[in-house]
Amino acid sequence: MEIKYRIAHSITGRLRLIIPALSDKKDYLNIEQMFSALKGIEKVRIEPLIQSMVIEYEPNVVRRNVILRYISLFFRQTQFDPLDRLMAQVRPDIRKDLFRSICTGFLILVAYVRKGISPRPDIFDYVAVISTAYTVLSHGENKIRHPDVLTGMVSMFSLGANNILQVAIVTWAVNVLEIFTDMRRSQRLF
Repeated sequence: MEIKYRIAHSITGRLRLIIPALSDKKDYLNIEQMFSALKGIEKVRIEPLIQSMVIEYEPNVVRRNVILRYISLFFRQTQFDPLDRLMAQVRPDIRKDLFRSICTGFLILVAYVRKGISPRPDIFDYVAVISTAYTVLSHGENKIRHPDVLTGMVSMFSLGANNILQVAIVTWAVNVLEIFTDMRRSQRLF
């Protein structure tokens, strides 16, 4: 799989790339030094906030296509996240939301299975509900207007506090749908 990047601008001797995989990296200085050490590359500057890499090079010594090949090889070889192959274009914050949601779904499933054993709420029910609340409230920016938060509030009033596990299930399901929508949106950007 080829790592995707976008050429923001390219003039002879200077290249700016937008590389989404930079958001997964923390060792920007080492990456800059490594690419600067290559023959023909004079200066490399990474701007992590916008996921950009500026490369100043000597066009008589190294061609632009060679630099692009180096970039592709480096970011392909340094993929350590097991979800990279499945979600190469998904932002890391959405990956974290998806992971939280999967863990919460597992907790809800276990709590629901245990509900058949004992109809009284136990610690697992409370852990599943708390995990659902954390998953829902940690996702997105405007917490109160999110569909999953609104669904949780409406289902709490309509189903009642006695059915808190069902409220968690409905809220979690809406959260998963919202995360998949965010994934689709983030993939369209690149």
